[in-house]
Amino acid sequence: MNHYKLTITRIFSIIIGTLLISIATNAIIIPNHLLSGGINGISILLYFLFNFKVSLLVLLLNIPLFILGFIYLKRSYLTYSLLGMLMLSFWLEFTRDITIPTNNTLSVLLLGGLFHGVGTALVFKYDGSTGGTDIISKIIHKHFSINMATTNFAINLVIISLSVYFFNIDIAVLTLSMMFVSSRITNFVVDGLNRKRTLYIITDKNHYHTLSYALLTELHRGATIIPAIGAYTSEEKYILFTTVSIREVAKAKQIILSVDPKAFMTITETSQAIGNGRGFTELQNSI
Repeated sequence: MNHYKLTITRIFSIIIGTLLISIATNAIIIPNHLLSGGINGISILLYFLFNFKVSLLVLLLNIPLFILGFIYLKRSYLTYSLLGMLMLSFWLEFTRDITIPTNNTLSVLLLGGLFHGVGTALVFKYDGSTGGTDIISKIIHKHFSINMATTNFAINLVIISLSVYFFNIDIAVLTLSMMFVSSRITNFVVDGLNRKRTLYIITDKNHYHTLSYALLTELHRGATIIPAIGAYTSEEKYILFTTVSIREVAKAKQIILSVDPKAFMTITETSQAIGNGRGFTELQNSI
């Protein structure tokens, strides 16, 4: 994907993503007295307490954060974050009269999580942002090496605690439940259906060649062979690194057992597999 097409795609995704987040906020979250994370959640809390406009609060609360971001972060990131924040504020005002009539708690959680999760995923998928706490998290990560997810979790924990203090624990639990649904949908949309399993197989010099050949011929999967030394035995070892589909894990175990019953293997979840290979996403299509 060339630079021009990538830029258009990022802008379009941010516009549609912030629209879906706004619909989730105005049509589901606010009518059911729930909260969300980040600046949006703080704005909703202040709306419930003082009846301030959510769209205006999102704009005002982001101003000092963007000033900090201008000092400490890259301009390219802030450009798309500014677009995301302005579009979110615009859509929150534009969609304020939209309602989705439902009183069922499960429907509220699933619909709220669906709209908010898909919207967030569209913004994140192309390295976009809606500003807010993402800017704080990036600054803290840059200067203190604290994971962004940890910072966002801490901020959202404060918001949930405030909801317990000002409202009740039921609201907090429902908000947490919707946040969980939203995060799972976000991960699913960003990662897609291309989830794989990565295998690290440690074998000896007598079996590594036979094992790699068996994986290639029976499973039709290539492997990268990495020379290694056992820390305890100081013996020569070889690590076979390969990525397979979820369905192929059982077959891979059978192959390894038949070739080297003493082999050691770890299996890790892989959210995306990019590059040449059967069932993998080509690099040019992953952006």
